[in-house]
Amino acid sequence: MSNIDTKTGIIIVLAILLVGSIAYPYIVPKQEPTEEDTTPEVTYEPLTELDTLKIAMDISLVTSLDGARAYEGTSILIVNQCFDKLVDFVAPDYTNIVPEIAESWEVLEDGVTWKFYIREGVEFSNGDPVDAEAVAYSLKRVITLGQEASWMLTQFVSTPEQITVLDDYTVQVVLDKAVAPSFFLSTLSCTTACVVNPNVLEEHAVDGDMGSDWMTLNGGSLGSGSGPYILESLDREATVTFVANENYWRGAPEIKKIIIQHVAEPEVQKLMLEKGDVDIAYDLYAELIQELDGEKEIRIYRAYSWGVNYIGMNTAVEPLGDNRVRQAIKYAIDYDGIINEILAGAAVKAQTVIPYGFLGFNPSMPYYRDVNKAKGLLADAGYEDGFTIEMAVPAGTYPALDIAAKLKSDLADIGIDVEINQITSSTMYERYRAQGLQMVYAGWGSDYPDPDCNSRAFGDWKMHQLAYRNTWYNNVTSDLCEAASMEDELAARESMYLEITDILLDEGPFAVIYQPLTQRAYRTWVEGLIVSPSSYTQDFSTVYKDPVYEEIT
Repeated sequence: MSNIDTKTGIIIVLAILLVGSIAYPYIVPKQEPTEEDTTPEVTYEPLTELDTLKIAMDISLVTSLDGARAYEGTSILIVNQCFDKLVDFVAPDYTNIVPEIAESWEVLEDGVTWKFYIREGVEFSNGDPVDAEAVAYSLKRVITLGQEASWMLTQFVSTPEQITVLDDYTVQVVLDKAVAPSFFLSTLSCTTACVVNPNVLEEHAVDGDMGSDWMTLNGGSLGSGSGPYILESLDREATVTFVANENYWRGAPEIKKIIIQHVAEPEVQKLMLEKGDVDIAYDLYAELIQELDGEKEIRIYRAYSWGVNYIGMNTAVEPLGDNRVRQAIKYAIDYDGIINEILAGAAVKAQTVIPYGFLGFNPSMPYYRDVNKAKGLLADAGYEDGFTIEMAVPAGTYPALDIAAKLKSDLADIGIDVEINQITSSTMYERYRAQGLQMVYAGWGSDYPDPDCNSRAFGDWKMHQLAYRNTWYNNVTSDLCEAASMEDELAARESMYLEITDILLDEGPFAVIYQPLTQRAYRTWVEGLIVSPSSYTQDFSTVYKDPVYEEIT
């Protein structure tokens, strides 16, 4: 099988990103007329407040503003504006960890004992010091409360007693076993591990809940965090309002107030953006983005998501156990048609399971639509006349149903009759986990930017995730995934992931179709915006505004 050269593949991917991130020019005031210029003089007026950022977003699903509990996008986004973490990533680079509250760290020779050296002089928004006691309290609290998101920390640290304070600015964490440093650190970049103020939380604690009930609606309010913004108010049916933390250790942000308006309908968000009533429209679907693309006062920011969409093929169901059949399916798919016609450009073609931007991303794309080659592979496998197979699709979800119809048509061209079975998501995934599906169209997203999230899911059947669900018991990839999770040398670790993804490309039960793009529309006067595909790393403190003026005739 011929693979695209790695260097060529990277160039292609970067070119796609560059084209997708074109910024349109500012509208500038017209020059004063000269004696020869008869153009009538015009005046201009500002469109929006320069120190306020207005965002239209659906905030109805906000559950809790407690970092130890928050596990869905909007809640995490709010938490991330108000709290710091030990370490972080700076979008769009998700391969290099940068210090935040932890100024530095070291791993002792045993491979499990970590020391974090806390940055001195950092304060919570009420002036309380951020010290080792606050950091240790925050991490222990996650383990003690055991909320849904706590697994990100407890997969490494089982008990609160493994976290100790060595001095005012040094915290020691002892892991259950040695793991790749980049693996452990990437989870500490999530809001699950955000640093909270023990004084404020214990003041609001009820029955030993460590302030969890109070944090549900008040997380990020004055004194609870040390981030660039302070939560001023939250009304799930109206607005979320932040004010700048003027004492932020990195310097107060230029935007002094952020107002997130609850706007559930994407069409209304688009209209508000066009009128200049908001600065950012957060939830526009692909067709609305296409309508705005090219408007001179609006920019579109595109970022690679942390996930992939794929077809899963259960190898216990004949004839999917034959790799020639699986490869025939991969060659039958019209990848470009799905991306351009159905997704309206809101995705890029990808065929490997680790997303672009992560360590170990493999740019190889050996599969393309070749009906004759696909038919030949089926004939070699003894299925010259094709066969019938069922494909599960989550009911009522866009664009899943349209993509399923396209896949049915593509596979019909090589003699495979696909029977589409629309199932409610809860039922579909219950059956999927029990190895009860024949084929499935689904997506997988990473919880944090480390390749272990995806390699283990797709390549390690012992994890009882996607490889297991498709009964693909490959011990070579399983062992490689385990080894890669513990490898402390980045180059060696990356090499392992390239090997894992090459095996999955050639033999695996997955036809990866695309990597979605995260798309945001915003006005041209917004500067410094870096759109993150994950709410864990979305940071509005870098944003500022330049005045843009409107003609008044």
